[in-house]
Amino acid sequence: MSHTAIETADNSPFAGDSVSTAVPQTDADQRSPIPAGGIRDGVLYFQRCRWCHTSVFRRLLCPVCGSTDMAEERSDGIGVIHHVTVVGRSTGKPRAMAIIDMDEGFRLRARVSAVPLARACVGAQVRLGFGPQPQEIAFHLCDS
Repeated sequence: MSHTAIETADNSPFAGDSVSTAVPQTDADQRSPIPAGGIRDGVLYFQRCRWCHTSVFRRLLCPVCGSTDMAEERSDGIGVIHHVTVVGRSTGKPRAMAIIDMDEGFRLRARVSAVPLARACVGAQVRLGFGPQPQEIAFHLCDS
């Protein structure tokens, strides 16, 4: 025999029943949210697993241990191009899209500003810059 409890308007908790349904806010809830990897105030943020210390970008789970306990960290914004492709569009100028190995150990895909585009090559060192859109992640080649 199974029993099912159904909550109706007659037996639901009242505001005066001293049953609190509100979640208390902590100091962490008061801060402005950092996107799960992204740019805020001109700074690049990534996640680091608190269990195995793997660094990742825009992930909900650690790819190594599967943990969801991720800490946000600030990146220095320096990396090396791992792969680059020049993308042409029907309107506008072509642009270089690259997979970048960051110094902190994670990879991300972003636009690289280079004139001429052939300068954006595998192994070139890049630093975080600003894209034409406010939250767009873009990199510039470092001067050698």
